[in-house]
Amino acid sequence: MGPQTAGPIGGPMGGQIGGPIGGPIGGPIGGQMGGPSQAGSFPPPNYSYDDDPDNEPPLLEELGINVEHILLRMRGVALFKKLDEEVLRDADLSGPLMICLTLGLALLLAGKLQFGYVYGLAAGGSFSICCLINVMSQKEGIDLYSTMSILGYGLIPIVFLALFGIIVSLKSTFGSIMAAICIAWATASSSRFFAIAISMQDQRWLVAYPVGLVYTFFTLITIF
Repeated sequence: MGPQTAGPIGGPMGGQIGGPIGGPIGGPIGGQMGGPSQAGSFPPPNYSYDDDPDNEPPLLEELGINVEHILLRMRGVALFKKLDEEVLRDADLSGPLMICLTLGLALLLAGKLQFGYVYGLAAGGSFSICCLINVMSQKEGIDLYSTMSILGYGLIPIVFLALFGIIVSLKSTFGSIMAAICIAWATASSSRFFAIAISMQDQRWLVAYPVGLVYTFFTLITIF
């Protein structure tokens, strides 16, 4: 009985325990766990150093906001400075939106909640002026985006008037004179920008009339 019982335990069982179990554990697992981890390299082959956050462009540049051009346009309106055609063609709405917001806040401080009128008049006036200029222009037209940009920057004198109205009442002779000056100021600046942007110097004063009407409406809601 001794030799018969020692054979199966030492032979078949010993072979299964020592061979199949020992082989897969020692070979494949060791190869899979040790091989690729040692062969791997950092950074991966398809890594690009352009994806480095330190090399990314500024957020304003990614959003298409050129702060330098915005400041140049504001100075061009406020100080009657001449602007290059490249600056005028680089239309944006970030500056006009900020100007409209400032106008609404100035009216709010004066006791007038007119945000809806400001943005509604800006949208309606821009659409009307855009259609009129495209009908008048014989060389090249203008899109609605550029029209809103130019009219928005032209609101800077009206913003000055609204800020002045916080301190002094504009419902007087002095207020009327100030309003007339600001309307002429805004109209002259915007009509000059339109004439340069679409190359229609000969028709500048024809454009100035409807543009002046738009700024007159803005002045009316500022005073009253």
